[in-house]
Parts: sequence; C-alpha cells; structure tokens
Amino acid sequence: MQVLGSTIANAAHFTDSQEKGKEIKHVAKVWQNQCLTYEQGLEKVAVEQSQIQDIRSPLSHWEPTVNSEGKFALLHKPSLQSFVPTEKATRDMAVLGFTSEWFLADMQSDKKMNASEDAAVRFRRDRQDAEVLVSVLNATLFHPKRVEQDKTRLFRTWKNGTLRAVLSEQYTILNNMWYLETLQELIPGGLLSHWRGDADTVFGNILIPDTIREESDSHYGGMLSVGNSEIGLRRLMSLPSVFRAICMNGCIWEQEKGEAVNRVHRGEIDYDGLKVEIAKNLQAQIPLLSDGINRVLGCRLYKMGDVATVNVIAQLFIDFKLPKSQATKFLANYNVEAGILGSEVRTAFGLQSALTRLGQELDNDTWVKYDQIAGKIASLTPDRWDGMLKRAKTLDKNDLEKSLGDISHLMG
Repeated sequence: MQVLGSTIANAAHFTDSQEKGKEIKHVAKVWQNQCLTYEQGLEKVAVEQSQIQDIRSPLSHWEPTVNSEGKFALLHKPSLQSFVPTEKATRDMAVLGFTSEWFLADMQSDKKMNASEDAAVRFRRDRQDAEVLVSVLNATLFHPKRVEQDKTRLFRTWKNGTLRAVLSEQYTILNNMWYLETLQELIPGGLLSHWRGDADTVFGNILIPDTIREESDSHYGGMLSVGNSEIGLRRLMSLPSVFRAICMNGCIWEQEKGEAVNRVHRGEIDYDGLKVEIAKNLQAQIPLLSDGINRVLGCRLYKMGDVATVNVIAQLFIDFKLPKSQATKFLANYNVEAGILGSEVRTAFGLQSALTRLGQELDNDTWVKYDQIAGKIASLTPDRWDGMLKRAKTLDKNDLEKSLGDISHLMG
C-alpha cells in the first residue's frame, strides 16, 4: 500500500529519494548515527511489548497491599502477583475511586528539601505510608458501595511488576507495533529521531527522506512528529515539524490539515480504514513542511533591537505561560545557541532554538509542548512580535523575578 509515494501531489521527491538509496541529506551524519531505522524501532518496541501482560478481571480479583519491599501495590489474587502502580495507573485509580489523585501520588513520592530536581531527599516514603494508601484504597476504590466490584476492567501490567493503567472493559488498544509498521509503509526510508517512550506509549519524529525541497540552506529539513498511546496517555497524532541538522532542534506547528486522525480507543478498530485515514492525514501535512522551513528561517528577521535580552525572555515566559522553574535551564540553552548563532541569537529564531533545545532535556509531554510553542513563535506576525517587544520593554525588576526568578547573575 504505497500511499504516499503514489498519491501526493508534487511529491516526486518521495519516490526519488528511495531510488537514491534512502538518503536524508539535510541531517548531519553525526545525528543520523543516533537515529533508528524502522527495523530498529520495531525491534525495540517488540522487546518491550514482550513484557506486557494484560489482565481483564473485576476489582474483586484485586486488593491493595504492601509488597515485600514495603511499597504500595495491587495484588492480583488469582495469580498472587503484586504490581506497583505507575503515575498513570495511580491517576486511573483516583478517577475510578472518586478520590484525590494528588494525595495518592504524593504518598508514593519521596520528599525533597525543595523543588529543585537536584535537591537532597528530606525523607523517603516507607511501609507506613504504603499502609495508609491501603486503608484509603479500601475506603474508596475497593469499597463495594462506592465502586462496582464485579465489572470487568482492563489492567495493563508488565512482567517487571508494574501496573501501568486501569481501563474500562470497552477500551480498545491501538497497538504501537501496528502504528509503526503503518508509518514504515506510508513513509518508506524515513528515520526515527528522538524516539522515546516504551511499549505503552511512543513519541518521536520521522525524518522525511531527501527532505521536501531543494534549497540553499541545507541545515534545515522536514519531519513529522508522531505518537500513540496504548493506555490512553495521548491520542494517535501526527504534526508537521522542522528540524535543524546541527543540533536537531524541533519545531512543531499545529496544522492537522486534511482529515485529522482522532481515534477513540473504544470498540472494534477497522485497521484498514484507519490506515487510509492516517495516509490522508500525512498526505495533507507533508507539503506543509517547505512552508514550515520558511517560517522558521523567517524568524531570524524578528530582532530584539534595543530591548534587553532578559526582558524578552521574561516576556516569552509570560506570553506562553512557561514555568519559572525552567528559567535557568532555558538560559543555559540560550547561551549554547549564542555560541552557534552569534548575534543572530537575539531574534525570535534564537528564542525558538533555545526553547526546542531545552525541550529535549524534559519529559515526553513537555518536550512536545515546547516544540509546539516553538511553532507558535514561528507563526508570529511582525505586529505581534513588535507588540511582544513593547510589553517586554515595560517590565521592571519585580516583573523579571516573578517570571524568571533571580537569574540576573547568569545574564553576564
């Protein structure tokens, strides 16, 4: 089913690139060596999926317990196996049991001296905390007068002793192996970049073979940001994106053109029909990549002028609601970009590059979110950029500290 190679208008580059030996010439060789082929990606997912054991059973087959390591767990009574819940499974149990997700998660998390990632641990959760959780779950999720105990549900567990999700019996798993195989069929010769996640949820980019256009600035190319979750962490998605070869910064802009794919994980899946939907979605998006490259490069014209860099960064954090806790890391990445871009770093392009570089250090959802914000920066009009600078110019010291904390000593 060579959908893309044969049906996209003005897309001869797809089949041409295959005849040239799957060359992706806009990607630095050093990064190509860090990417995965489809075959490598499929092998990775297959190994991880061998750890999955889905259990369809009612709550009455389970009970909250404290395992041999003193951790809170759910015991599957028929098999005598216990499973420690992940963050996602904890959230599922809170929703199903009509109780506080924050409390359940907090009681399983060690306490640090402060909010810093590198902060020392004040104390670690122990058996006593786990016993409190057992009492809470018995009074909520496993209380027969509050939650139906005999209704069959889907428990996604792994052989490593983790409970990954608690889902309804009607929940349908859209398999990640099938999704990756479908992408391989529709975009032959692509490379998997920044491939993250696990057997439950995949995140990553597909670098387009012999990128979309011939252009003089060969440091930029087109890719698609794709993802799917078998356990409801995210929907099946694909969005057009742009990469920079020298450091692989990504930039996603939200243009789900054509027939967007928004598959609900419920009921029987028509895989042939879904493959056609995905193909139509990709067909409409891939021609957008050339425009995306132009948008990203156009950001170099949006200069900061006489406005202090720290003010513009603070305004970026305000406008896009970025957390103050990321300010120091953002500035560190901005300084890396300054070493690459020189004076050009004092542009919207510099801000965008620092943001996407930072995103690569963070968790999957935040990474994709920051790449999407970078896409919004790429879509700024001159008037909106000028408005942002005017607001930035009015910020005083209190405004800066409120948005960024005290990073004045880092500004040089």
